[in-house]
Amino acid sequence: MKNINFKKEKISINSIGKKRFYFGIISGFFSAVIISLMFNRTRELIRYFSSISQDLLIFETKEIVFFNYFIAGLSTVLGLSITIWVWMGHPVNKNRKHKLYKQQTRTNTNLFFWLILFLSAQLCNIFIYLSAAGFNTYDYPINLLQEYKLLFILAPIVIFGQNWFYVRLLYRTGTWILISFIISIITILFLYKTTTVDHNILNDKYFAQNKIHFDYIENVVSTSTKKYNISFNDKALKTLKQQKSYNSQIQIEKIKEEFSKDKKLSLDTIIIQKIIIHNLKANPDYRYNYKPRTLYNWKYAFPKDIFKQIELFDINSFEINELFQVLKEEIILINNSKIILEKQKDFDFNYKAFKKDKKESKVNIMVLEQLIETVNKIKKLKKYSTLSMVLPDIKKDGNNIYN
Repeated sequence: MKNINFKKEKISINSIGKKRFYFGIISGFFSAVIISLMFNRTRELIRYFSSISQDLLIFETKEIVFFNYFIAGLSTVLGLSITIWVWMGHPVNKNRKHKLYKQQTRTNTNLFFWLILFLSAQLCNIFIYLSAAGFNTYDYPINLLQEYKLLFILAPIVIFGQNWFYVRLLYRTGTWILISFIISIITILFLYKTTTVDHNILNDKYFAQNKIHFDYIENVVSTSTKKYNISFNDKALKTLKQQKSYNSQIQIEKIKEEFSKDKKLSLDTIIIQKIIIHNLKANPDYRYNYKPRTLYNWKYAFPKDIFKQIELFDINSFEINELFQVLKEEIILINNSKIILEKQKDFDFNYKAFKKDKKESKVNIMVLEQLIETVNKIKKLKKYSTLSMVLPDIKKDGNNIYN
């Protein structure tokens, strides 16, 4: 086989062609801007659509900064791929090996460009599918920043190096790689400043929709911290602000379980239970399971368990005051609920679609009976006469009862 050799020339504007050189730079720059805009807006669209049926995914500041820089970096090196693809256009040199390397360079940069876009599109599809399937964004089993930070840092660097690898087979690049690296850094900073989307726009809208709930949490936590000199777990408070996540439901179930035990509860646990009931966090579809004589789907502490905890504490303790507040919240909840006496044919999972009051819930008659029994026990005990004054009357007029 004949060995074809050629001497590599130094890369220059003239070797590329002036028109092709400047057209490649302009094409790469505008491609980077468009890709960065597309990535940033797609991320916000995914957050928006997932928030329709789930909790809005709210990033921490360090996560926002890191991923904005990653998107800017990835967009920049993909723009560089376009630039090199243009530069390595139709060869004027008739040397076979020179022509082969140019074709290989264009194929390589083209492959990586479309492969990255394809993988990004697939990742978006996965997030959209998980959201549509009911997986909450807070329940994903991976933390991209903590577990894959190095991967996100290396990806743009590897693509940058890959863009220049085959060019070096054609030309002596000299300082071009260093210069292009410096220009890429400048472009990243430019894209970060100009193409990132303000995530607070969506966050503020979400906070406005849930302002009443969030304000109540902040007020109770702030007041309790000052009044009782206690602290709350940051993770517990973060979960408390989630309405539909798996972690939120687990929190509700665990606190209910803690109330059922024959030991004193911590003050922060009692206060969190009060917040949960007040904000109506348990899913209304699971307040009862279409059986009139069961307590299976009542997600909060049972009235009898609250009374059991009341008996465990001293009459002047902070805990007993908060336990009466918990009982008060349950009375308010049940007073505003529909009480199920018998199984009704028209009570199905479409109930939420046509009910007028979103806070209206349905409660099994056994919960009401247990609540009445508990309140009567408390009011018969003189030591609780002052504390029981905070408890509102339980509705007995039948207006909130389904027969």
